[in-house]
Amino acid sequence: MHEKKFSLIEGETFTIDQLGKEIEEIVGSKVTDLTGVKKRVVAQKPSPEQDFETFTIKFNLEDLPDFVDVVATTEKKENIEVYDFDKEELKVRLVSYIRQEAPMDNESEHVSG
Repeated sequence: MHEKKFSLIEGETFTIDQLGKEIEEIVGSKVTDLTGVKKRVVAQKPSPEQDFETFTIKFNLEDLPDFVDVVATTEKKENIEVYDFDKEELKVRLVSYIRQEAPMDNESEHVSG
């Protein structure tokens, strides 16, 4: 759906706020929270000595049941509490638009029945 535009930001570096704004521009819908919902991906195999951490960030859309899922990396820190997602930049690795089934009573003009 938005793969060509998403591929333009993959490999680029953004603060999380900038990333949220880029996603809004690409999908044409506001996200409910520009900072998204962040989760750390604990996958150190096969190279635990890697110098980066991987996170997924979920951006829910205001007027749609859909969401945008982003896989991003940042410099590895000693503790998870040290990460400052408001200031640090993340390198975008993968962006996916996840389409959800619309509820029966959804009257958004973006969703057709």
